[in-house]
Amino acid sequence: MHKHKHTDQHLDTLAKKMIKADPLKSPSVDFTATIMKQIEQVSIGETTLYTPLISKKGWFGIIAFLVGLSVYMIFGNVESLFAIEALDYTVLSNNKLVNALSEIKFSKTLTYAIGFFGLVFFIQIPLMKSVMNKRLEL
Repeated sequence: MHKHKHTDQHLDTLAKKMIKADPLKSPSVDFTATIMKQIEQVSIGETTLYTPLISKKGWFGIIAFLVGLSVYMIFGNVESLFAIEALDYTVLSNNKLVNALSEIKFSKTLTYAIGFFGLVFFIQIPLMKSVMNKRLEL
């Protein structure tokens, strides 16, 4: 331990000598202007162009499909298209998973807690959005 204390004193003395030997440096007079020019160059060079998620051709295709499907459902034979009566839906309601989940009962306290948590969560989203928008404006 004695050796460790001696090493710490030696490093402390060395650090004090280095700080005294090196004078305090200050930035140049036009430091702020130089930095601002670099920031302006970066922000001008890296602009992003807005492109919509679904293009106009995509919207036209979606609308055309929906109109065509609607017209066919009005004037065509819908039962033969979807074969609704031929499907057996009992598989969806009569299985072990649905039966196991239907036996779960929640207490009123848990239900109220989950409801309150959901309410607070959906109130918090607009508040956080406004805080972030204000922070980005500065």
